[in-house]
Amino acid sequence: MTKALAPKAGDKKFKIIAYILGVAHLIFGLTKLIGQPGLTKEFTVLWQFPLWFMYFVGAAQVLGGLALFTRQLRMPASLAMALIMIGAIATTIVSGQWGNAAVCCIVLVLCLITFVARLKDLAIELATAQGYNKQ
Repeated sequence: MTKALAPKAGDKKFKIIAYILGVAHLIFGLTKLIGQPGLTKEFTVLWQFPLWFMYFVGAAQVLGGLALFTRQLRMPASLAMALIMIGAIATTIVSGQWGNAAVCCIVLVLCLITFVARLKDLAIELATAQGYNKQ
């Protein structure tokens, strides 16, 4: 087990992005879990997904949103949320909802930025724990 390095000054911007993503995914997920009528109709009628799939995606988004608030879970959570956004982009493009697709693309990019930033931090932490000098 490695000892985590102290956060750097530049980490704050990625932490803020992760928190914004966390709140967004919590909101997205909760609207699915409460069964908002408009969203339920989109899932079942427009997109022709089974209703259980809406609840599954909602639960995944709530869990992923909460995980984005924790530094140790941020990397897998941001990757999981990016995968959900890829599905959302495909679904909205196929259904002709270009505005929603654009929003999903922005969220996808932010998820990937968060993933890469945390991946770099983890690589530095592991290299430091192994005694490599940071160049």
